[in-house]
Formats: sequence, C-alpha cells, structure tokens
Amino acid sequence: MTRIFKCLYIFVGTFFFLHSSSLAQTDMMDSLRVSFHYKPKPVFDFGTRNSFVENTRADIWGIIGGISYHKKVRMGLGYNYLISDLTHPLFFPDRGILQTVVMHLKLNYLAAWFEYVYFKNKHWEFSIPLQVGVGESKYTYTYQNTYYTRDAGWIVLYEPTIETKFYFFPWLGAYVDVGLRLMLKNNKAIGRDFNCPMYAFGLFLAYDELFKAVFPHSKLGQKL
Repeated sequence: MTRIFKCLYIFVGTFFFLHSSSLAQTDMMDSLRVSFHYKPKPVFDFGTRNSFVENTRADIWGIIGGISYHKKVRMGLGYNYLISDLTHPLFFPDRGILQTVVMHLKLNYLAAWFEYVYFKNKHWEFSIPLQVGVGESKYTYTYQNTYYTRDAGWIVLYEPTIETKFYFFPWLGAYVDVGLRLMLKNNKAIGRDFNCPMYAFGLFLAYDELFKAVFPHSKLGQKL
C-alpha cells in the first residue's frame, strides 16, 4: 500500500509539474478565456471513487452538479459520503461490567468542483478534475436502543484527479480516474488517516448527448 501511494504521488506530481510549464499555463489561460465566452449549460454526474484507509477499502459515493462552458470548463458543487462500513470497537464499563460495542465510521463533505478538459477529439478526452471539500467525520454506535455519536470533528480536504475518457458513441464511453485525497485538516479524534490514493473506472453515459440522440428535434436538446 505504501509503495502504491508513493508511486501515485510521483505520477501525479510529475503530471502537474509538466502541465505547470509557462507554455501550458498560457494555453490553459487562453482556452479558459475563450470557453467563458460561450453560454453555460447544466451538467451533473455521480459515481463511486475507490480508496483505502489504513489498508481497508473505503469507497466514497458522490454527486456533483454545476455548469459547463463549451465542454471545456466545468464547475459546480458536490456532496460526498463514505459508503464502506468501517468499524472500530469501543470498550466501556456499565454497572461494573465491561461492555463492548461496534462503532461505525461516518464521513461526509460538501465540495467545490472544477474540471478543465485539456484535450478532446472524437473518441478521447483528458481532463483534470479538482475538488476542495469541507465536512465532518465521526463515529456512531447504538447501545441499549439508543443512538450515540462520538469524536465528531470538522475536516477539510483536497482531491486532485486525472481523468481519461474514451467515447464509443457521443453518448456512451469508458473512463478511468486516478488521483489523491489530501487532508488539509483532519479530525484527530478519529485516529484514521484519510490521506490516500483514489481510483475509479467503468462505463458512463453522456446524458445530454443521449437526449439529443433520442430527441434530435427537441428544443431542450438543442439547448443542452
């Protein structure tokens, strides 16, 4: 796990270093200026990002919504939460008897989302999605039919990602995401390290293009 983490750091760091050259920055700024002259269109997406917390599978489900400029720049807000059941035992005395309960780790956060598409043709698309989120992590458990919360605290995180898409059709394709979750502020009371590599892959639907294909003469389709 440590070796994978170091390799991803090197890979992602090298990628952003290469794309932070003066030429790349100039091309990006010119592309951004041109894109913002187009009328924004709504965009949304959802899915699961796979990751690990201390060698334990920890998957995050998220949904994002926002606007897209010329399919080159996308931005908006997202909501994310931990869907894997990560547990931790809690021991405490009750009436002179040592009791044990299983606590469940909860993690959720709102995030500002920005994505820049730096290459796109008929079949391929390469982009850099970024998220900066603020949320909460905590443990919850039930004891004698009563629900309890423990060690709740704020978190702030940053998630840079590299995304590759291949389009079979304008409305259907496959994607691969590789990135990192970097905790800018962790909840020390939890005692879990959420700094980790992330990855995701699978098929996707471009809902706007699918709508256009099904309803080619629709006024709504023309606006998408």
